[in-house]
Amino acid sequence: MSLVCAMLRMTAVQALRGATLAGEKVSDSSIEALSDIMTDAQQPVMLVRIDQSSEPSANEGLFARSATVTLSIDLIVASKVTFAVEGTPVSELVIEPTDAGLEFSLDVLDRQWRRALSDPENSFAEAFRQLVAGFGPIKASRGVDPETGRKHAIRMIEVEIEPICDPAPGDALPAAIDAVLTQLETVADYVGAVGICRAEFAKGSALLSWQKVQSQLMTTSPVPGLLGVAPPDEGEAVTFEQFTPVINANEGAAASDVLPEPDEGGEL
Repeated sequence: MSLVCAMLRMTAVQALRGATLAGEKVSDSSIEALSDIMTDAQQPVMLVRIDQSSEPSANEGLFARSATVTLSIDLIVASKVTFAVEGTPVSELVIEPTDAGLEFSLDVLDRQWRRALSDPENSFAEAFRQLVAGFGPIKASRGVDPETGRKHAIRMIEVEIEPICDPAPGDALPAAIDAVLTQLETVADYVGAVGICRAEFAKGSALLSWQKVQSQLMTTSPVPGLLGVAPPDEGEAVTFEQFTPVINANEGAAASDVLPEPDEGGEL
């Protein structure tokens, strides 16, 4: 997972709130958080989460990797039940067995989440889309009691997404991520999280060029020198002319000894 994944969840939640039958009852990752605003009547609610990610590429270091994440949107019709535990009221959500009316509510929600996230006039949907490089398959499954086989009023949507990459340490903050963080700062609940994200993205800004290469490639310290981005020698930058190649040459040969001169038939 990454900070971009967290931003995907937050922007999706804000884009969906007030845009579907669920109204403001849209939660990030935790369905228990909805119990405080629920009543004992059945109501549509939505849960947004990212539980899976895959980074199939190899030899790309730990950052700037191509990835696929699964954005899950649970469409639920539930009610709140309150009971006492040792004299203390405790509330929990109950998802009832489905019927024709509840299934229709889920069908409406299924269209509405798609409409909300693709709405050109929804500023948080626009922020969400700025973080997405591509969309993959969409899957939907019904909530079924594994013991009784009874179907419940819940539909679980899974959307495969290719998000943009988190910037590697030392990289400049991409304009898209900066714009999304600025949009999220307009939500009071997210101000603290945005501050943490900006501070984390800023770490590594003092790294030298060869240190950024080493960090991004997840290599040992000699490797940047082999790539021509050598560490400084006693405080002075190492130029290309001073660099000692070891590929296609004997180790210790100077660059001028390896590269052919034009009058020897070589081309620079």
